[in-house]
Amino acid sequence: MVEQSVRRMCTTAITAVGLATAVAVGGGAVANAEPAPPISTTMTCSSANPLFWAPSFTWTVTAASGESLRPGGTALEPSILLSGGNELPAPPSGLLPSIGPNWYGTRVSVDWHNTTTGASGHSVSDEAAWQQKPGIPINRTWTGTGTVSFTVTVQTGAGWWFVNPQNAVCQGTISVVPGR
Repeated sequence: MVEQSVRRMCTTAITAVGLATAVAVGGGAVANAEPAPPISTTMTCSSANPLFWAPSFTWTVTAASGESLRPGGTALEPSILLSGGNELPAPPSGLLPSIGPNWYGTRVSVDWHNTTTGASGHSVSDEAAWQQKPGIPINRTWTGTGTVSFTVTVQTGAGWWFVNPQNAVCQGTISVVPGR
């Protein structure tokens, strides 16, 4: 009986040592693995105001993996989709828009590099003009799937994006994944 107890204790001890070794070795491999970037990121970047009497402001830009239709295309393709806004005050509500000198225009450009495929490119958004509270215009950046590093430049101008344009530059990295 004593002999069986000693055998059980030895077997238990050897099993525990083996299990601890497996966990330690396996844990080390997992700790060294680099996690994939997220499928979306939110960035902030500052800009001088194109209206010389108004204060500088900060843009909040969200870049997310998505799908978009190319012009003339028939199928959705993996892309980076942008959205966002800024801290400028919203114009007062009312029947008539506020008459005043605070009008903005915006355009967004994206320079990107897909580190998975090696592809790179540049995209430019639609242009928005005569907005009292500028936002991120529609932007589609077709990058293909993979890990994509990018630089977003938000150009804000007085009335139109090209009148005294001020640039806010944000950088990020996301995983662009196929649609679900």
